[in-house]
Amino acid sequence: MRRKASITVFAALSLMLVAQLLFALLEAARHYELQKVLYMNTDTVLESVFADYCSPLWETYKILGVRVDDTEGKLCFNNREAQLRGLTSDHLGSKEQKTLLSGMSLLTAEMTDARYDPYRLLTDQNGVVFQKAVCTYMKKNIAYEMAKSVYNHYEAVKEVKKDYKNPDEGIADAMDALKHPEKYETGETGKAGNSSSRQLKGAARQSYKIKNKDSEETGAATENPLETVTEVKKEGVLSLVLPENTKVSGKFINIEETVSHRSLEKGTMDSYVGTDWYQKVLFYQYLVNYLGNYVEKKQDRVLEYELEYVLGGKRNDVDNLKIVVTELLAMREPLNMASLTASSQRQSEAMALAVTLAGVSANPAVIEAVKYGILVAWAFAESVLDVRTLLSGGKITMIKSDADWTSNVHMIPELLSGWSVAKDCSQGLDYGQYAAILLLFHKGNTLAMRTMDVEEAYVQTQEGYENFQMDHVLCETELTATYEFQPVFLGFVSILENFSNGFRIQNHSGYSYFHGKEGM
Repeated sequence: MRRKASITVFAALSLMLVAQLLFALLEAARHYELQKVLYMNTDTVLESVFADYCSPLWETYKILGVRVDDTEGKLCFNNREAQLRGLTSDHLGSKEQKTLLSGMSLLTAEMTDARYDPYRLLTDQNGVVFQKAVCTYMKKNIAYEMAKSVYNHYEAVKEVKKDYKNPDEGIADAMDALKHPEKYETGETGKAGNSSSRQLKGAARQSYKIKNKDSEETGAATENPLETVTEVKKEGVLSLVLPENTKVSGKFINIEETVSHRSLEKGTMDSYVGTDWYQKVLFYQYLVNYLGNYVEKKQDRVLEYELEYVLGGKRNDVDNLKIVVTELLAMREPLNMASLTASSQRQSEAMALAVTLAGVSANPAVIEAVKYGILVAWAFAESVLDVRTLLSGGKITMIKSDADWTSNVHMIPELLSGWSVAKDCSQGLDYGQYAAILLLFHKGNTLAMRTMDVEEAYVQTQEGYENFQMDHVLCETELTATYEFQPVFLGFVSILENFSNGFRIQNHSGYSYFHGKEGM
């Protein structure tokens, strides 16, 4: 006997309400899970964008940055926003995919808007951001002790230079003393000094007589190193330190279009604080390690002497090399003067020559002035030999011992006119290490901007990067992403028809090459 099933209206309504509650709960669970998925997606796609860094900039100079420009080379985030949406589509599908088909994910959504704001560009803060990018890399690749050693060398040079008077003035005073000895007193005091002048009276006259007697016997005229050095300084500095027929790079850069000379795009993030001594040393050591210079040339670069450009800022390699050589000579002179001052033997040699040059008057004040001028000229001559050695790839110690010293005070004209070089000191510093010390005497922001000049110029020579600009390179940002998705289970819930048009979720993320995700 067949039985008929039946249900009351109340029961039917109750089942419908229970079913709608279940579907609403399912949609709520889906919504909750989708929030987590979208948050992870925002992080993932943003990191994927930052993984698309400028390859030539990283491979050659170890700087990470994402290009944010259009086909015309203008600052534009449209391509990067489209990249985010495309990656999201690959991960999550489309918001229109809401039907329950076999194998289809319930966690589908579409990124409808993406905004990079605020953001930081590599050129922001007049080079401070670039220095931070460099330090981020160098902290992992240089020991603290090495950085401290470089800074100690800089402090030592600065201390020596502080006590060293103008060398040209010292030579000029000596020349004036020889031409006009009547200006100098012969009593207790004089232009050159006091107690030291008094001590010269007896010894100076005796030394003069011996020296003059030797000259009369041999018939040899004593050459004046003061005149030699004065004349040499009038000549071109490169001809003084480079062998004859040396081929110097003729490359140049279009300086008017460089980072340091044009108006730049600016980011919208807050400013970083300045750098301390450790960060400065890291930055300057980076320049020595990764930029080409005269000793370690990079012939594939726009400028072969990139490091010299950073120091000199001129449009061609020749002029920049002249500036660096001049600064190297100015650094070595006080150091060599300190070595001369510490050597009693060389002090005596300078005194004997001063007595010879001063003439029969043997005025102690004149002799003291001439002696100091001779020491200055001698320090310059030794410095020329030092720079010759450095440019040839050798090493020179900071303060020389007697064993490290090369020049002879009586042979200064021959040493400067010929091709003599200083002794190579195995425990000394090479050209790059001296350049690192020179860098510390310059403003970091200026050096950073010039560094970006040469790096940008090199990247522009690579295929596909002809419009590359450093102020269109993103290194840090915060992302606001907006997602839309359609409900799946609410179609069965008649009382929630107003939600059938979909949902919208907005979340935030950030990324930085300097401290990753954690620091945002």
